[in-house]
Amino acid sequence: MKKFLGFLFAVVAAMLLTVSCRHKMEHGETRGLVDEINDSAMVVKIDGSKVKFDITVAAFTHGAVMYGDSVIVHYVGDLSMKRALAETVYLLDRKGTVIELPKDPAKRDTTAELVTKPVDPKDVARTKRGVMAAKRYAK
Repeated sequence: MKKFLGFLFAVVAAMLLTVSCRHKMEHGETRGLVDEINDSAMVVKIDGSKVKFDITVAAFTHGAVMYGDSVIVHYVGDLSMKRALAETVYLLDRKGTVIELPKDPAKRDTTAELVTKPVDPKDVARTKRGVMAAKRYAK
């Protein structure tokens, strides 16, 4: 009987130790910039550090999320561990440039020169490399 009580006491003590050592799962919300995304994971830059979110069960609201988008992520987990489970991912809209044209066609200046944003040659080269890689992969 003493052996049984000793064994039972040891099992209860072990159960208490395992339960007390668990990390508490925190629910939270954070904003960040999507650095990488695939079918099951999304890496988001938050204040200069990268956090990997598991998105297998996440609900994407307000549109499709792509590389370079700003998002609000509702998560379960600890961001200091650099891993968390995303519950919902909300896409933040980018403000577009709106050009107001006069409704009267006589007041529109159709001879004005179109002004565009200059392109960085490094971006062009990266885009060409990406297109070539996609063509090779599609074969």
